[in-house]
This record gives sequence, structure tokens and C-alpha cells, in this order.
Amino acid sequence: MLYNIMSNNKLLVVLTQYKRNHLEKQLQQINNQTIKPDYIVVFQNENHIDISDLKEKYKFIHIKSDYNTKYFGRFASCFTFPVDICMVLDDDIIPGHNCLKNYMEQCIELNSIIGGNGRFGMNNKNKHNLKHPPDVGIRNTSTLVDFVGHLWCFKKEWLHYMFTIKPFTYDTGEDMHLCFSSKVLGNINSYTAKQCSPNDMCDISNNNLATDQYSSYKVTNHLLRSNVEKYFIENYKLELITEN
Repeated sequence: MLYNIMSNNKLLVVLTQYKRNHLEKQLQQINNQTIKPDYIVVFQNENHIDISDLKEKYKFIHIKSDYNTKYFGRFASCFTFPVDICMVLDDDIIPGHNCLKNYMEQCIELNSIIGGNGRFGMNNKNKHNLKHPPDVGIRNTSTLVDFVGHLWCFKKEWLHYMFTIKPFTYDTGEDMHLCFSSKVLGNINSYTAKQCSPNDMCDISNNNLATDQYSSYKVTNHLLRSNVEKYFIENYKLELITEN
């Protein structure tokens, strides 16, 4: 039954291109998956990396913006494709060969947003009682969390939730905004993905590419991200997870 559901759902993969230069590794892995996406998009912000040679070697749709749309633009691009499931990858994520199938299956089975990592809210009063799932590597279970990151797998029909609520800021917090808006408007949960083998993982580099000067945790304001949560709690009655 699940195979039939999977085969009837069209898949879009969106890769992000900004200042890092890992795109060819990503394209190699996406083209060697156990299931093939119906569309592969490279969403490029500004002109920092020349990818013209990759356009000759790999088949993908190139969406380029001279204006830096930051974290939100890549999600907005999903609206224009006739698909059922969308996957948006950060530019430091190198997926295992079975990643797309693994994440897509869990998205459909759990009817939830599936992510490569997961977090409980910074403003969560019960945070000291909650244990984050492992950030990388093998995980034998999926875990309900407040929001997910690294890779987002979601049904396209949920995407309008993200753009129904005006973001508190466009500078950071797209991970929170997607998950929180989907929760308060559609009661859609977020889970970290079960990853039973390296092939299932969203990042076979074990996050080793996410420690350079472009890492979001180095360039974004921690307090600003906390205020994104407060914005949803105070204005949209977001309820953070109270037990795990």
C-alpha cells in the first residue's frame, strides 16, 4: 500500500546555492538515489559561485536571484511545481542514497514535516526535562520535536501555512516559521527522521561541512531566533512540547 502511495506522489528536491561550494556532491548523491525526484531545483542567491559547468554535467532547473532572498526564497519556489512532496536541503547536507525514499515514506506515514535534525523550543518551560534527538548519524526511531532543520520534507499542500503568517524576521528562523505556522494553522507535527543506516541519513558527512564561517549558528542572532518563538507563542498561541 505504501509503495502505491509513494509512486503516486510527485517529488521536488530543492538544493540551496549561496557561498558554499558543495553543490556537485549534492547533485551526485541526488542522482544516485533509490527513488528519482520528478524535479531537481538549484535555488541560487546572488552571484558568489559560478555553477555554469554543473549545468552542463547535470540535469536540474536553475532558479537564480540577484537579490538575496535569504532562507525563505527557496521555500517559495516550491509553489510553482506540480508536485505532492517537497524536500528542501541546506547547502551543507550530503544525503545518503536512500535518503529521499526514507524521508518521503515517513512524511506520508506520520503525516508530518520530517527533518534531518530537531529541536525543542528555546522558550520551552519543560526544556530541562526534554532530551534532543541525536543531531546526526544513526537514529532508530523518529522523534516528535518543536521544529526541524537541515532537510525539510513536507507535503506541498502545507506550504501555504508558512506564507499565511508574516515572518517575525526574514534574517533567520525559517525552520521555526515553517514548523510553527504548520502547527498552529494545520495541526501538522514535526519529527526528526528515523535513520537506520548511513544510506538513510540526510547527511553522510555527519555535519562536518556545517562548521565554516557561513554556518547559520555563527551568523544569526540567537536572541532573534528566541524572539521568533515568542512571536508565535504570544500571537498565535503556539504550544511547545511538554513531554517526550
